[in-house]
Amino acid sequence: MPPRLLFASLLLCACASATVAPTPALLSLPSATPSPAVNILPPTPVIIASLTPAPTPVTHIVQKGETLLGIALTYGISIADLQAANPNVQPQFLSIGAVLLIPNPSGTPVVGDVTLPTVTPFPVVLGDPACYPLPTGSTQCLADARNPNGMAVSNIAARITLADANGLPLADAIAYSPLDLIPPGGSAPLAVLFTPGPRGVAATSVTLLSASLAPSASATIILDLPQHTGTLLDGQWIVTGQVHSSSATSVSSAWLVVSLYDSADHLVGYRKQAIEGGLAAGATQNFSITAPSLTGGVDHYRLAAEGRP
Repeated sequence: MPPRLLFASLLLCACASATVAPTPALLSLPSATPSPAVNILPPTPVIIASLTPAPTPVTHIVQKGETLLGIALTYGISIADLQAANPNVQPQFLSIGAVLLIPNPSGTPVVGDVTLPTVTPFPVVLGDPACYPLPTGSTQCLADARNPNGMAVSNIAARITLADANGLPLADAIAYSPLDLIPPGGSAPLAVLFTPGPRGVAATSVTLLSASLAPSASATIILDLPQHTGTLLDGQWIVTGQVHSSSATSVSSAWLVVSLYDSADHLVGYRKQAIEGGLAAGATQNFSITAPSLTGGVDHYRLAAEGRP
Protein backbone atom coordinates (compact mmCIF):
# COMPACT_ATOMS: atom_id res chain seq x y z
CA MET A 1 0.00 0.00 0.00
CA PRO A 2 1.39 3.47 -0.89
CA PRO A 3 2.58 5.46 2.17
CA ARG A 4 -0.08 8.13 1.75
CA LEU A 5 -2.88 5.58 1.62
CA LEU A 6 -1.41 3.70 4.60
CA PHE A 7 -1.24 6.94 6.64
CA ALA A 8 -4.84 7.82 5.71
CA SER A 9 -6.00 4.34 6.67
CA LEU A 10 -4.31 4.55 10.08
CA LEU A 11 -5.76 7.99 10.64
CA LEU A 12 -9.29 6.74 9.90
CA CYS A 13 -8.81 3.77 12.23
CA ALA A 14 -7.65 6.05 15.03
CA CYS A 15 -10.67 8.29 14.58
CA ALA A 16 -13.06 5.34 14.59
CA SER A 17 -11.61 3.97 17.83
CA ALA A 18 -12.09 7.32 19.52
CA THR A 19 -15.78 7.52 18.66
CA VAL A 20 -18.14 7.07 21.63
CA ALA A 21 -21.78 6.19 21.15
CA PRO A 22 -24.13 8.86 22.53
CA THR A 23 -25.65 8.06 25.93
CA PRO A 24 -28.92 9.43 27.34
CA ALA A 25 -28.47 12.00 30.14
CA LEU A 26 -24.82 12.55 29.15
CA LEU A 27 -23.48 15.99 28.26
CA SER A 28 -19.97 17.18 27.39
CA LEU A 29 -18.66 19.86 29.68
CA PRO A 30 -16.44 22.82 28.77
CA SER A 31 -12.76 22.01 28.56
CA ALA A 32 -10.41 23.28 31.23
CA THR A 33 -6.82 22.87 32.37
CA PRO A 34 -7.18 22.24 36.10
CA SER A 35 -4.49 21.43 38.64
CA PRO A 36 -5.26 17.93 39.94
CA ALA A 37 -5.72 17.80 43.71
CA VAL A 38 -4.85 14.09 43.75
CA ASN A 39 -3.45 11.57 41.31
CA ILE A 40 -5.35 8.53 40.07
CA LEU A 41 -3.60 5.24 40.81
CA PRO A 42 -2.12 4.05 37.50
CA PRO A 43 -3.54 0.84 36.00
CA THR A 44 -1.10 -2.08 35.91
CA PRO A 45 -1.25 -5.57 34.36
CA VAL A 46 -1.19 -7.24 37.78
CA ILE A 47 -3.39 -10.30 38.32
CA ILE A 48 -4.95 -10.02 41.75
CA ALA A 49 -4.89 -13.18 43.81
CA SER A 50 -8.23 -14.54 44.96
CA LEU A 51 -9.32 -13.49 48.38
CA THR A 52 -10.08 -16.09 51.01
CA PRO A 53 -13.87 -16.16 51.27
CA ALA A 54 -15.00 -14.16 54.26
CA PRO A 55 -18.43 -13.64 55.80
CA THR A 56 -20.05 -10.75 53.98
CA PRO A 57 -23.38 -9.18 54.89
CA VAL A 58 -25.90 -9.23 52.08
CA THR A 59 -28.98 -7.12 52.58
CA HIS A 60 -32.35 -6.53 50.97
CA ILE A 61 -34.27 -3.26 51.24
CA VAL A 62 -37.99 -3.89 51.64
CA GLN A 63 -40.08 -2.33 48.86
CA LYS A 64 -43.79 -1.48 48.84
CA GLY A 65 -45.99 -4.58 48.55
CA GLU A 66 -43.24 -7.08 49.48
CA THR A 67 -43.68 -9.85 52.06
CA LEU A 68 -41.18 -12.05 53.90
CA LEU A 69 -42.42 -15.04 51.92
CA GLY A 70 -41.90 -13.27 48.59
CA ILE A 71 -38.41 -12.10 49.60
CA ALA A 72 -37.47 -15.63 50.72
CA LEU A 73 -38.59 -17.04 47.36
CA THR A 74 -36.57 -14.37 45.50
CA TYR A 75 -33.34 -15.48 47.20
CA GLY A 76 -34.12 -19.19 47.19
CA ILE A 77 -34.17 -19.54 50.97
CA SER A 78 -36.79 -20.67 53.48
CA ILE A 79 -38.92 -18.15 55.33
CA ALA A 80 -37.77 -19.77 58.59
CA ASP A 81 -34.11 -19.05 57.76
CA LEU A 82 -34.99 -15.49 56.75
CA GLN A 83 -36.81 -14.93 60.05
CA ALA A 84 -33.92 -16.48 62.00
CA ALA A 85 -31.52 -14.02 60.34
CA ASN A 86 -33.80 -11.11 61.24
CA PRO A 87 -35.22 -11.92 64.70
CA ASN A 88 -36.23 -8.30 65.35
CA VAL A 89 -38.43 -8.09 62.25
CA GLN A 90 -42.11 -8.94 62.67
CA PRO A 91 -43.71 -10.20 59.44
CA GLN A 92 -47.03 -8.49 60.16
CA PHE A 93 -45.29 -5.14 60.64
CA LEU A 94 -42.84 -5.30 57.75
CA SER A 95 -42.09 -1.68 56.86
CA ILE A 96 -40.98 -0.17 53.55
CA GLY A 97 -37.27 0.63 53.65
CA ALA A 98 -36.45 -1.98 56.31
CA VAL A 99 -33.06 -3.65 55.75
CA LEU A 100 -33.09 -7.45 55.97
CA LEU A 101 -30.05 -9.71 56.26
CA ILE A 102 -30.10 -12.53 53.71
CA PRO A 103 -28.76 -15.83 55.14
CA ASN A 104 -27.06 -18.70 53.37
CA PRO A 105 -29.52 -20.76 51.31
CA SER A 106 -28.18 -23.92 52.94
CA GLY A 107 -29.94 -22.91 56.14
CA THR A 108 -26.73 -22.59 58.13
CA PRO A 109 -27.49 -20.82 61.40
CA VAL A 110 -26.55 -17.17 61.21
CA VAL A 111 -23.94 -16.03 63.70
CA GLY A 112 -22.76 -12.45 63.28
CA ASP A 113 -22.24 -11.73 59.59
CA VAL A 114 -24.04 -13.81 57.03
CA THR A 115 -22.38 -15.42 54.04
CA LEU A 116 -23.24 -14.63 50.46
CA PRO A 117 -26.16 -16.53 49.00
CA THR A 118 -25.55 -18.64 45.92
CA VAL A 119 -28.13 -16.59 44.00
CA THR A 120 -26.48 -15.28 40.84
CA PRO A 121 -26.61 -11.46 40.71
CA PHE A 122 -28.71 -9.96 37.94
CA PRO A 123 -26.42 -8.96 35.02
CA VAL A 124 -24.78 -5.57 35.60
CA VAL A 125 -21.70 -4.28 33.75
CA LEU A 126 -19.00 -2.92 36.05
CA GLY A 127 -16.31 -0.53 34.88
CA ASP A 128 -12.73 -0.70 36.15
CA PRO A 129 -12.34 0.91 39.57
CA ALA A 130 -10.70 4.34 39.69
CA CYS A 131 -8.94 4.97 43.00
CA TYR A 132 -7.66 8.32 44.20
CA PRO A 133 -5.29 8.91 47.15
CA LEU A 134 -6.64 11.88 49.11
CA PRO A 135 -4.63 14.52 51.02
CA THR A 136 -6.20 13.18 54.23
CA GLY A 137 -4.44 9.82 53.78
CA SER A 138 -7.61 8.01 52.72
CA THR A 139 -8.22 6.48 49.30
CA GLN A 140 -11.50 7.04 47.44
CA CYS A 141 -12.45 4.31 44.95
CA LEU A 142 -15.23 4.66 42.37
CA ALA A 143 -16.62 2.18 39.87
CA ASP A 144 -19.35 2.59 37.27
CA ALA A 145 -22.29 0.15 37.30
CA ARG A 146 -24.36 0.04 34.10
CA ASN A 147 -27.64 -1.75 33.48
CA PRO A 148 -27.74 -3.39 30.01
CA ASN A 149 -31.10 -5.01 30.72
CA GLY A 150 -34.55 -3.98 29.60
CA MET A 151 -35.75 -3.64 33.20
CA ALA A 152 -34.58 -1.66 36.23
CA VAL A 153 -32.25 -3.31 38.77
CA SER A 154 -31.81 -2.67 42.49
CA ASN A 155 -29.72 -3.74 45.51
CA ILE A 156 -26.44 -3.14 43.67
CA ALA A 157 -23.24 -3.78 45.61
CA ALA A 158 -19.70 -4.77 44.60
CA ARG A 159 -16.43 -5.62 46.30
CA ILE A 160 -13.44 -3.42 45.41
CA THR A 161 -10.02 -4.92 46.11
CA LEU A 162 -6.68 -3.10 46.25
CA ALA A 163 -3.53 -5.16 45.63
CA ASP A 164 0.25 -4.71 45.56
CA ALA A 165 2.61 -5.22 42.62
CA ASN A 166 2.63 -8.98 43.27
CA GLY A 167 -1.15 -9.18 43.05
CA LEU A 168 -1.57 -9.78 46.78
CA PRO A 169 -4.66 -8.07 48.25
CA LEU A 170 -3.93 -5.18 50.58
CA ALA A 171 -7.51 -4.19 51.41
CA ASP A 172 -11.05 -4.75 50.21
CA ALA A 173 -14.43 -3.22 50.98
CA ILE A 174 -17.98 -3.24 49.68
CA ALA A 175 -19.03 -0.33 47.47
CA TYR A 176 -22.67 0.70 47.30
CA SER A 177 -24.70 2.86 44.94
CA PRO A 178 -26.32 6.14 46.07
CA LEU A 179 -29.27 5.22 43.80
CA ASP A 180 -31.98 2.71 44.73
CA LEU A 181 -32.61 1.80 41.09
CA ILE A 182 -30.64 1.77 37.86
CA PRO A 183 -33.08 2.17 34.94
CA PRO A 184 -32.67 0.24 31.67
CA GLY A 185 -29.57 1.53 29.90
CA GLY A 186 -28.72 3.73 32.88
CA SER A 187 -25.72 3.81 35.21
CA ALA A 188 -24.84 4.57 38.81
CA PRO A 189 -21.60 5.18 40.70
CA LEU A 190 -20.37 2.68 43.29
CA ALA A 191 -18.21 4.28 45.96
CA VAL A 192 -16.11 3.22 48.92
CA LEU A 193 -13.58 5.08 51.09
CA PHE A 194 -10.52 3.28 52.48
CA THR A 195 -9.43 4.98 55.72
CA PRO A 196 -6.50 5.01 55.97
CA GLY A 197 -5.62 4.16 52.39
CA PRO A 198 -3.17 1.23 52.08
CA ARG A 199 0.32 1.91 50.76
CA GLY A 200 1.87 0.26 47.73
CA VAL A 201 -1.35 -0.15 45.73
CA ALA A 202 -0.51 -1.21 42.19
CA ALA A 203 -3.76 -2.79 40.97
CA THR A 204 -7.48 -2.81 41.63
CA SER A 205 -10.38 -5.12 40.88
CA VAL A 206 -14.15 -5.09 41.29
CA THR A 207 -16.53 -8.02 41.77
CA LEU A 208 -20.32 -7.83 41.65
CA LEU A 209 -21.87 -9.11 44.88
CA SER A 210 -25.54 -8.35 44.48
CA ALA A 211 -27.99 -6.97 41.92
CA SER A 212 -31.62 -7.93 41.59
CA LEU A 213 -34.51 -7.22 39.29
CA ALA A 214 -36.41 -4.28 40.74
CA PRO A 215 -39.89 -5.33 41.92
CA SER A 216 -42.78 -4.00 39.87
CA ALA A 217 -44.25 -2.49 43.04
CA SER A 218 -41.03 -0.71 44.00
CA ALA A 219 -41.51 2.25 46.32
CA THR A 220 -38.79 4.13 44.47
CA ILE A 221 -39.91 6.24 41.51
CA ILE A 222 -37.51 7.18 38.70
CA LEU A 223 -37.90 10.88 37.89
CA ASP A 224 -37.51 12.51 34.48
CA LEU A 225 -34.80 15.03 33.58
CA PRO A 226 -36.18 16.94 30.57
CA GLN A 227 -33.23 19.35 30.37
CA HIS A 228 -29.92 20.04 32.08
CA THR A 229 -26.51 21.52 31.37
CA GLY A 230 -23.12 21.62 33.11
CA THR A 231 -20.64 24.47 33.63
CA LEU A 232 -17.35 25.03 35.43
CA LEU A 233 -17.27 27.65 38.20
CA ASP A 234 -14.44 28.17 40.72
CA GLY A 235 -13.17 24.64 40.18
CA GLN A 236 -16.60 23.06 40.80
CA TRP A 237 -18.88 21.44 38.23
CA ILE A 238 -22.38 22.85 38.46
CA VAL A 239 -25.27 21.11 36.74
CA THR A 240 -28.56 23.00 36.41
CA GLY A 241 -31.82 21.96 34.82
CA GLN A 242 -35.29 20.65 35.52
CA VAL A 243 -36.60 17.49 37.19
CA HIS A 244 -40.10 16.23 36.46
CA SER A 245 -42.35 13.60 38.02
CA SER A 246 -44.59 11.79 35.56
CA SER A 247 -45.97 9.65 38.38
CA ALA A 248 -49.53 10.05 39.64
CA THR A 249 -48.11 9.85 43.18
CA SER A 250 -46.28 12.69 44.91
CA VAL A 251 -42.81 11.96 46.27
CA SER A 252 -42.11 13.31 49.75
CA SER A 253 -38.38 12.70 49.42
CA ALA A 254 -36.41 12.96 46.18
CA TRP A 255 -32.76 13.24 45.22
CA LEU A 256 -30.35 13.79 42.35
CA VAL A 257 -27.10 11.96 41.67
CA VAL A 258 -24.52 13.42 39.28
CA SER A 259 -21.52 11.35 38.16
CA LEU A 260 -18.43 13.00 36.64
CA TYR A 261 -16.18 11.29 34.07
CA ASP A 262 -12.85 12.01 32.39
CA SER A 263 -12.19 11.54 28.67
CA ALA A 264 -11.45 7.83 29.23
CA ASP A 265 -14.90 7.43 30.87
CA HIS A 266 -13.40 6.87 34.33
CA LEU A 267 -15.39 8.17 37.26
CA VAL A 268 -13.65 11.17 38.82
CA GLY A 269 -16.37 12.23 41.24
CA TYR A 270 -20.04 12.14 42.13
CA ARG A 271 -22.55 13.75 44.46
CA LYS A 272 -26.01 12.96 45.81
CA GLN A 273 -28.26 15.89 46.68
CA ALA A 274 -31.79 16.02 48.06
CA ILE A 275 -34.54 17.86 46.19
CA GLU A 276 -35.99 20.15 48.83
CA GLY A 277 -39.68 19.63 49.49
CA GLY A 278 -39.94 16.53 47.30
CA LEU A 279 -42.00 16.71 44.12
CA ALA A 280 -45.75 16.77 43.58
CA ALA A 281 -47.41 14.44 41.06
CA GLY A 282 -46.87 15.77 37.54
CA ALA A 283 -44.77 18.69 38.82
CA THR A 284 -41.57 20.11 37.33
CA GLN A 285 -38.93 21.81 39.46
CA ASN A 286 -35.68 23.62 38.73
CA PHE A 287 -32.49 22.32 40.34
CA SER A 288 -28.80 23.07 40.73
CA ILE A 289 -26.25 20.52 41.95
CA THR A 290 -22.53 21.08 42.50
CA ALA A 291 -19.98 18.25 42.44
CA PRO A 292 -16.18 18.31 42.92
CA SER A 293 -13.82 16.33 40.71
CA LEU A 294 -11.12 14.25 42.40
CA THR A 295 -8.73 15.06 39.55
CA GLY A 296 -9.94 18.52 38.61
CA GLY A 297 -10.68 17.47 35.03
CA VAL A 298 -14.14 16.50 33.73
CA ASP A 299 -15.09 15.57 30.18
CA HIS A 300 -18.75 14.63 30.61
CA TYR A 301 -21.33 13.71 33.23
CA ARG A 302 -24.38 11.54 33.77
CA LEU A 303 -27.39 12.51 35.83
CA ALA A 304 -30.15 10.52 37.55
CA ALA A 305 -33.07 11.41 39.81
CA GLU A 306 -35.48 9.34 41.89
CA GLY A 307 -37.76 9.63 44.89
CA ARG A 308 -40.14 7.88 47.29
CA PRO A 309 -43.73 8.70 48.33
